[in-house]
Amino acid sequence: MNTSPQPHTPAHGQQLDPWGQPVDDPWAPPPTDRRPRRGRRPELDQVQTLTEAAPGPPSSGVGSPLEIDRRRLARVRATGGFLTRTLGSLFGGTHPATTVGRHAAEVQAPVTTGRRIAVVSTRGGAGKTTAATLLARVYSTLRPDNICVLDLDPGHGSLALRLGIDGAPAFDEVIPGIIGGAQPGTAHLVEMLGAAAPNLFATGPRAASAGGGRMPDLREAAATVSRYFPLTVLDCPTGVEAPETQAALADCHGALFVVPATLSGMDDALAALAGWRQHPFLAGLPLMVLVMQQDHSSALQALDQAGRLSRLGFDAHAIGYDRHLAAGARLALPQMLPAHREAATTLAARVLGLANGAR
Repeated sequence: MNTSPQPHTPAHGQQLDPWGQPVDDPWAPPPTDRRPRRGRRPELDQVQTLTEAAPGPPSSGVGSPLEIDRRRLARVRATGGFLTRTLGSLFGGTHPATTVGRHAAEVQAPVTTGRRIAVVSTRGGAGKTTAATLLARVYSTLRPDNICVLDLDPGHGSLALRLGIDGAPAFDEVIPGIIGGAQPGTAHLVEMLGAAAPNLFATGPRAASAGGGRMPDLREAAATVSRYFPLTVLDCPTGVEAPETQAALADCHGALFVVPATLSGMDDALAALAGWRQHPFLAGLPLMVLVMQQDHSSALQALDQAGRLSRLGFDAHAIGYDRHLAAGARLALPQMLPAHREAATTLAARVLGLANGAR
């Protein structure tokens, strides 16, 4: 008698998640139970955008949802409307096809020159590296071109850990080979970095003594990297006044300011953002604010605090508590709630829009 396991067949009308387990894998582990705990507020498991991007003229290079690179959606067996239905699953299955197509097209928007996006915060544990990793994962999944993430934190940052890279070289080890007029070429530069995916490359943690007196070299190296990568995400050290953060902000095309949904975090963020508006240089830098819920029992809710910042005139977004994001280990999109994947994709699209429209 044949006792081999039978492949799982989805029920009629069931939507498949392209970032979830493949349906033809009989040994795939059962999905994680993500039902909200008793007594929890439902908005903690939802991510909402507080401000809608103003409609603008259509971009000639932006594709329709059917033009998403199928290599990046490896589990999508795309035929006709099935791809659109799968994209609906990717975004939680709650939005019409027009909304899904808009998000996907915005993430795939073309860039004329390499765009640099700085991710900053004023407090440790705000979720800055998590946000940088989310941006990189979404861009590398939905775009066919190469994406780079640079760990600029001199205090042994955790970017490589969140990306699941072992043995990636520190940015300081890469710098000598790409400054002083060097032209390493794409293939050689890729070999100098750590690979988190076929089209996602990053640097590893830096030594605590790496940051002294080398800011001109760091700025030149970051600019060189962005000539070979359409999108470069800069994971900055904690504090807007840190030398690496200032060097990144001096040359970036857009900034994402990450705020924890805590009393002290919001207090620091309000003071920093007020100073940002008064700064002669930073006031003109495209800025987006992301409030992250790191603790499900926090007295403050990310959605409420993002609304507060939105009323103050900031382009504010919120991400509720997600056990996978809060764990601090390797970040995998399939392990996130569908609503959080939708929010991460929306955030990536808006940040790219800011960077594309930079001064």
